[in-house]
Amino acid sequence: MAERILMIDDDNRLAGMVSDYLGGAGFRVTIAGTGREGEALLKREAFDAVILDLMLPDADGLDLCRRLRARPTCRS
Repeated sequence: MAERILMIDDDNRLAGMVSDYLGGAGFRVTIAGTGREGEALLKREAFDAVILDLMLPDADGLDLCRRLRARPTCRS
C-alpha cells in the first residue's frame, strides 16, 4: 500500500505540482488549503507524513507544526 502524505498549502498550483510529482513516485497525496482543513483531516484520517506551508491564510505554520507534533499519534 502506498504511503499517505498530507500537504497543507494554500498555493493550489504548487500543491498540484508537488502532488503530481509525489503521486508519480507512488505516494498518495491529500491536499488541504488551510490549517483548519489540515487539522480536521488529521483528526479523521491517518497519514505517514505532512508537508506544511509556514505561511497559511488562517494559521501560523510554525504554531500548527508545534500542535501537530504535540499530538500523541505524532511520530517525529
